[in-house]
Amino acid sequence: MIKKLLVSRTTISTGFFVLFLFLVGGLNVAFAQTSLPAGGSSFETAVSLSPGTYQGGALQGWQELYYIVQVKAGQQIIAEARGFSEAGCNLFLFNESKEELMSNYGENPKVSWLPNANKSSYNYYFKIANDYADVESFTVEVSLTNYYDANSSTDAGATFESALNLNTIPGSYTGYLSKAFYDIPCIGDDDEDFYRISIQKGIPYEFKLTPPTKGRGTLALYDATRQLIEEKYSPNEGAFISLFLTPAANTSVFLTVSGDLSCDILNYKLDIKSSVSVTKFYACNGQYCESAGEFSSLAKCQESTTKTCYQTENCDNRCGTPPECVKDSDCPAGASCVNGTCVGGGVCQDVCVSGKTKCFDNFNYNKCGDYNNDGCSEWSTPVYCGEKNKCQNGKCVKANGCTCSAWMNEGCNKNDCQKNEMSQTRTCEPKNCDKQNQCLSDPSCIIPPPPPPPPPPSPFALLLAFLKRLPIWKWFIGWYSLFWLAFYIYFALCLQLIARKTNTPNEWMAWIPVANIFLMIDIAKKPLWWFIFILIPLVNIVIGVILWMAIADRRGKPNWMGILIIIPIVGLAVPGYLAFFDYKSGEKVEITPPYAPTGTEEAYKPTVGYKHPCKYCKKLIPPNSTACPYCGKVNPLGPSRCPKCHEPTEKDWKVCAKCNLDLRITCPFCGKITFFGEHCEDCGARLLVKCPQCGQEQPPISDNCIKCGKPLKAEK
Repeated sequence: MIKKLLVSRTTISTGFFVLFLFLVGGLNVAFAQTSLPAGGSSFETAVSLSPGTYQGGALQGWQELYYIVQVKAGQQIIAEARGFSEAGCNLFLFNESKEELMSNYGENPKVSWLPNANKSSYNYYFKIANDYADVESFTVEVSLTNYYDANSSTDAGATFESALNLNTIPGSYTGYLSKAFYDIPCIGDDDEDFYRISIQKGIPYEFKLTPPTKGRGTLALYDATRQLIEEKYSPNEGAFISLFLTPAANTSVFLTVSGDLSCDILNYKLDIKSSVSVTKFYACNGQYCESAGEFSSLAKCQESTTKTCYQTENCDNRCGTPPECVKDSDCPAGASCVNGTCVGGGVCQDVCVSGKTKCFDNFNYNKCGDYNNDGCSEWSTPVYCGEKNKCQNGKCVKANGCTCSAWMNEGCNKNDCQKNEMSQTRTCEPKNCDKQNQCLSDPSCIIPPPPPPPPPPSPFALLLAFLKRLPIWKWFIGWYSLFWLAFYIYFALCLQLIARKTNTPNEWMAWIPVANIFLMIDIAKKPLWWFIFILIPLVNIVIGVILWMAIADRRGKPNWMGILIIIPIVGLAVPGYLAFFDYKSGEKVEITPPYAPTGTEEAYKPTVGYKHPCKYCKKLIPPNSTACPYCGKVNPLGPSRCPKCHEPTEKDWKVCAKCNLDLRITCPFCGKITFFGEHCEDCGARLLVKCPQCGQEQPPISDNCIKCGKPLKAEK
């Protein structure tokens, strides 16, 4: 007994141990993750992945892995990388053309994309870029979510040619869009769905779009030739849209659905209804009365069959007798065709026996009488028998067992109603036992003007939308680049204006990098080899201050303003002040006056009969000499005059006291700085240039000739 008990306990222990191993093994299998294949190093070597969760090994800093995933149209790809340090990593998604679609940065970056139906399937690349320290392991998860349209296994077409056929009419369908934000794709490019629908003649259809509660939609209807019939969009978030159409023939139409500006998947519902109350009509085929079909009205029947239609099964006993007419043109002038008989036109003929009635349809009747005062009898327009009554054998009788619902407004100018009439419908059991459609005059039937289209986004809004999608470091670089671009334009414009106002040639060099430094040196009247100092660290700061002090001096401003250029923020205003602020009228300019405060101009004239020293060579020459007989220079006795306004000037002056002309110029012959007088102080050449076109001599105050306007070229 004891032996059996020990054996039983041993067996039970062994069983529990086996069960434990099975559970542990099962859990290991259940929680196991597939090892991530070694990724490629480029697009060409990208490794294919299927949807699933993968465990990656060690990933070195600055290492990149490339993978490729196949996606069907209507499927959203989602790729996520997890397990990185606080520095995070970059995850990029590319299309088949290797163009970047989106990127994300962080400890657990995620990217996703929902494509359109331009192709049945796509290949997408995603790149894992570890931009920081090495990681021992990480996890990659790839999933595909089906967002198929209209209960199909694909995405609705993105063009008329690829439109998705909807065969079940009426019906209710669900669709999805991945709308772009101001034409910048966010999570996909499935921004419009196309559907093709076959519809039947004479049946009213309603196409209704219901967007999500926090979304807007646009619904457009096109005919078989792709011509736009009608288009509407939601006036506010969550508002549904309805389009109505009653085709004149069996045909196909196109519906397009698009969404509003968002960076999310737009889930919409599309309902297609065909609710119509029809009546069975008959028409003569030779001498036999046959069914003409079911139509919403007598006019629809006669328009469709081009025959006279009747609601009675015997066609009012008119078959076998050739009708006098089919249309008004078959009757004499002025007469009209009424149920196969010409009425009016001067020749009067009774159409019916006065006072007789007949049924127009199940709930309307006609009464014979002279209604147009032509002396002949004709049928009246249809007269309604009234609620819960029907027409039988030309008389209105009580309609037993006929139950109808309340009238429902369908809208203005619908179902053959006029623009100022409200169309109402209801359902009756049995079908067509009473009137199911009617038109009532309604003052509210005013066609509202279409809402104005939304304003186009401003360039600044587009820029902000683009920058919001960038990682923080790219965003910083973008703003930093914009700041330096604006500063460069500002600086170049200021330097150009300063060069123009100081009569410095080649002002266009202000817009060219490096060349603008040579222009600054030229404006400051310094040797061009000073450019070498600009290349030396620390020294270039001193040289820059000296140059701006000289530029301020040439603009007639205090030279200490050049020191302000090295002060942050304040230094930005210095070029603008020197460029845009000139001397105002009445402002004091510290220039030595040309004459003494007392005396007259007669005192400055040479005394006749006495020789006077030449102001150039100091030798005595006769009075009133126009040129020195010794040195040959002109105007040896009179004061120096401004080449522009001809007012007297002095050698110590920097600018003309009257016209503000810069009196320190570069000699066109020796290239040295000299006083703008008659002759160069260094080479002695006369400060005149000769026009190579017309020969006019003139001071070098302009790049063009003052006579012919052609470019000048200096000649010694």
